[in-house]
Amino acid sequence: MLHLILSGKGVFISNGNEYHLQAGNIFYCQPGVLVNMIADHDDPWTTMWIRFTGDYVKLLMDTVSLTDESPVFTVTEAPIVKDEIENILKISRLDHTQDLDYAAQLLSLINALRTTFNKSNSSNSNPQKILILKATQYIRNNYDTPITITDVVNYLGIDRTYLFRIFKIYLQVSPKTYLTTTRLHAAKDMLIKSDTSIKFIALSCGYTNYVHFSKAFRKYVGMAPSQFKNMHDSSSKDNY
Repeated sequence: MLHLILSGKGVFISNGNEYHLQAGNIFYCQPGVLVNMIADHDDPWTTMWIRFTGDYVKLLMDTVSLTDESPVFTVTEAPIVKDEIENILKISRLDHTQDLDYAAQLLSLINALRTTFNKSNSSNSNPQKILILKATQYIRNNYDTPITITDVVNYLGIDRTYLFRIFKIYLQVSPKTYLTTTRLHAAKDMLIKSDTSIKFIALSCGYTNYVHFSKAFRKYVGMAPSQFKNMHDSSSKDNY
């Protein structure tokens, strides 16, 4: 469970260690670790939090040095981190949301955290973990262009088979699946929020061939892009 303090103060106790925290601090409650949270009497904190589980959670937390021994740090770009957490909360309320949607958005949050925190022991980090994070960040920064996995491996300077292997180890999906999921997650978001044409949305998500986009979207979501857009347009009108 990851908490971001938005305002106020409080005390976080983990493994018998006491941390006096305020707005801008993030603290991590690791599964199985005894914790206690006490809001300040005069200036009680307001927090937002998310809970996530999975085989690669420890890997992700290690990249920003959030562990049971060191469960707290301060972010310099709290509004950005807040936006990332809000995005995770938003997709949790959408219909047709899949686990890979959450995984993609969680990685976006971790990347936001990494930009605000320089790990002092980075030279000792697992090189495979570094490659995974570089690959996912490259994909998230360039999915709106027609990149392929060949572009990713060329950027990293590694073998395609090796990239596939470490993706399956740490993320349980192939690089191609991760790229496709990232694109289609963005497409879903644009179909809900934007009035632009579906063909333009496809181009904005890296698809130069609309037929390929439509087939991939139908396979991923279970309906055509036009059906998905119409369904959410109808839902929006019903709310007025």
